[in-house]
Amino acid sequence: MARISFKIFVLLILFPVFCFAQEGTVTGTLTTSSDGLPLPGASILIKGTTNGVVTDFDGNYSIKCNVGDVIVISYVGMDPKEIAVTADMFGAVQKIEVKRVKVKLIEADAYSEALKKKKKKSFEIPSIADAKHRYNKKDYYNSLRRVKDINVDPKHVILTYFNPDIYFQVGVKSNLSFQFVKESNLPKLQSSFSQGATENGSIAFLGPETGNIFSYGPNLNTLEFDGSNYIYDKNGKLVALGNGTGVSSKQYNNSVLNTAINRFTNVYFDVETNKWTTGIDFSHNNTDDIFGRAQKINNDLTINFKTLYGNSEKLSWKSFVKYSDWKNNQPNINGFRNNLLLNAWVTPVTFDNSQGSILPDNTQRSFSPTNYNNSEWLFNNKNYDANTLFVANLENDINIGDNFSIGSQLSYKTTENEQNFGLFANTVGFENGYLSNKTIKNNSFNALLDLHYEKYLGDFTIDVRSVTRFKNELLDYTFKESEGFDAFTFSNPNNTSVISNRINRNVLRPHQSIALEYKRHSKIVFSNTAYISSIQKNKLILPSSVIKVDLANILDIYDFSDFSLSATSAFDINEMPLFHNNQSHNSLQLLPSESLGYTSNIDLFINEGIDLEERHDYSLNLDLDFYLWDVNWNFTTSYFGSKTKGSVFPVLEGNQFQLQNIADITNKGLELQLEVSEWFDKFHWSSRLSFMTNQNKVTKLYNNEGRVPIAGFQNVSKNLIVGQPAGVIVGTAFERDTQNNIVIDSNGYPIVDIEQQIIGNPIPDFTLGFSNQFTWKKLKFNFTLDFQKGGDTWNGTQNVLNYFGTSQQSADQRKITNYVFNGVNAQGNTNTIPVDFYNPEDGIENNRFVRYGFSGVAEEAIEDASYLNLRTVELSYDFAKNNHDFFRQVEIGLYAHNLITFTKFRGASPYSSLFDTNSGHNLNFFNTPLMSEVGLKVNLKI
Repeated sequence: MARISFKIFVLLILFPVFCFAQEGTVTGTLTTSSDGLPLPGASILIKGTTNGVVTDFDGNYSIKCNVGDVIVISYVGMDPKEIAVTADMFGAVQKIEVKRVKVKLIEADAYSEALKKKKKKSFEIPSIADAKHRYNKKDYYNSLRRVKDINVDPKHVILTYFNPDIYFQVGVKSNLSFQFVKESNLPKLQSSFSQGATENGSIAFLGPETGNIFSYGPNLNTLEFDGSNYIYDKNGKLVALGNGTGVSSKQYNNSVLNTAINRFTNVYFDVETNKWTTGIDFSHNNTDDIFGRAQKINNDLTINFKTLYGNSEKLSWKSFVKYSDWKNNQPNINGFRNNLLLNAWVTPVTFDNSQGSILPDNTQRSFSPTNYNNSEWLFNNKNYDANTLFVANLENDINIGDNFSIGSQLSYKTTENEQNFGLFANTVGFENGYLSNKTIKNNSFNALLDLHYEKYLGDFTIDVRSVTRFKNELLDYTFKESEGFDAFTFSNPNNTSVISNRINRNVLRPHQSIALEYKRHSKIVFSNTAYISSIQKNKLILPSSVIKVDLANILDIYDFSDFSLSATSAFDINEMPLFHNNQSHNSLQLLPSESLGYTSNIDLFINEGIDLEERHDYSLNLDLDFYLWDVNWNFTTSYFGSKTKGSVFPVLEGNQFQLQNIADITNKGLELQLEVSEWFDKFHWSSRLSFMTNQNKVTKLYNNEGRVPIAGFQNVSKNLIVGQPAGVIVGTAFERDTQNNIVIDSNGYPIVDIEQQIIGNPIPDFTLGFSNQFTWKKLKFNFTLDFQKGGDTWNGTQNVLNYFGTSQQSADQRKITNYVFNGVNAQGNTNTIPVDFYNPEDGIENNRFVRYGFSGVAEEAIEDASYLNLRTVELSYDFAKNNHDFFRQVEIGLYAHNLITFTKFRGASPYSSLFDTNSGHNLNFFNTPLMSEVGLKVNLKI
């Protein structure tokens, strides 16, 4: 096959585009790059023709041209600039900057001799700085437009100015929305069978007083109330039809989820002059929790100030102060929400939690008082999560000459997090009562010095930069824990313990880089960063490099504004926080059945024994930006990878968790992004499609163990295993023979392997993001879709609900008889033994789901994590007539989040994690369900 050169290939691709020449008008404003000031009197010329215009006093211009023409911009003392005309420039205002050119001194001998001869005073031009008259050194030429009057006397020229313009804007944003959980986002519960189990060979109702926890009792339509004085139900005890008062049994709704109201208000006020701008911004957010019992309140205040270029070409300032506080009065501390949902969803349909949570003897009223909690009882807690944040920041930039600048930054940040958790005595899991208070304060001071030198050397540009960052951090940690309380009080505990810790760290990160650019199309950057810490070891050599080539400039492809290839390589440090806030390890020593007593108080901190976590990132990138078929196209692709050496995780040693450098992990992936946009008169459309696939692997473990659990429980967890993806799911599984056949026992049921096995890979095959925005005049419509293909999730929620008999699956399958499991017996012969999933004569312990225990066999709970979610959709209209009216914006809109979701199983929550921990994704154990939101927004601006 004949080969085609790259240039010919590009021309063949672009030939159809060149055939559609278009004529239009390019309109824009010409300014200087140094101070952003308009340039009047600049020449705008179509290259190769005499067709040209001159910019007006405000730097504005308008010129007719064709697609493919080259506009040449020139001005005395400025670099000339050439711009290729593309169709997207028609109808849009172009913002173009040009740079000043240094004028070389005249060095001719004849000129020097002439100067020596001209020494008469009448020919001397006095310096303005030496003149006796006063003058304004800081004003720029645009100030001439503000001259109101001129008075001249023998010694002075007095200029009177109009008062400077002061621009301001006031805005108000307000949202009112309703948050709720759709039925399709919840596990499906049964409503046909009562509390109970097998008794004497038959199925019987067994109430709370019996200690029975199962909902494998009789069908509700076979029961009625007896009208007795029964402390667990005001209607009496349930008995068989014909033995009671004739009042049919009731199907109680024990859902704890409610519709929450979210209220958000933002008010801002901005002021701007020709020299500075300042503003104040305040937001308040008040959200009900999804249980309808408490609120989450958030306040934010920001004040900012910055100077504008033009006040001085050499110095600019920027500063802001921010204060935030937020308090969640129903947080998920110690897995509170998980346990609340567990207790609510395993409650039998014949028990009503709302009839009260306290018995006459002041003990807890629940469907099984010594085993599980009434959800109403749990709401009597002392839980909250309070946070405050304060930040003060000051930055400046100093331009010293045309090539050198100095930037600096000083910032101070302080945060405080207080977590309070309390449950009364007689709470299952905290029988003696429990109260804890955890306070984490972090103060940090940051300083930055940026030295930047840039020099143009003909076709080359050299850029040298030195950035030094310094950080001082101080952590104060206090944890107080008390237990042994009297009923309904948190006073006078029997036991109290206090733990405190104080850590200070100084970090210095100097960074030097040098970049060389040739004709603005080829660039290479070399840099090095050092990491110097007062706690961990230092790393002085962390090199990085970037190579980039813009083929659009090299090949003179006018319709391509960007056609660049680049490659990057960077070595860096993953800086550890002083407080290890990933609490995923706290449940690893528990079985799921012990989760009612779960706490996340095994807190870990940075220490000198931990080596730096070193990381090497690399990428190959392609960027295309072009105009084709009257549409702007932007396409980027990146093949990326990384290797992290000495990844830090909590490791259990001697029954105690310690932070250790435990694994090397590699990561490789591909990211593609396509953006398109088009203008049709008053209609605008833009779309973005993002694709990513990302695969990681553990290449080394630093201990002698075969695996390191990082999140989950004793019998199912995410792990680090050499040769496997990081976070691979390991858990209980059925025993298999050498041909991978499930081994069946003598009763006809699969045998559980004594060793845990790899049962799932949480890494998805790929993810997609798709967003669209449509604008017609002042009407806007946009939406965003999320899609994930593949990946595995452990759905422990379903297994537990099957065990209790409250799931719809257990209701449907309890009727199955003579079922033969696929597999072989111990002798290797095909299994032929039939089983009944729920035969009263076999006892509740031999039930299909009960026989495997509280959380069942983990392998059976592995689900496909694929999902499609309509993440956002919004429709709005701006009723303001134009930007010159008093109300410059009166926008009213409707919006929704997570409105439509498709998953492979009921109750899936794509964005949740076990106990809301960082490493607990793809572990679903009564996680907070996916919430939907619909709301109204109003934006006003004057």
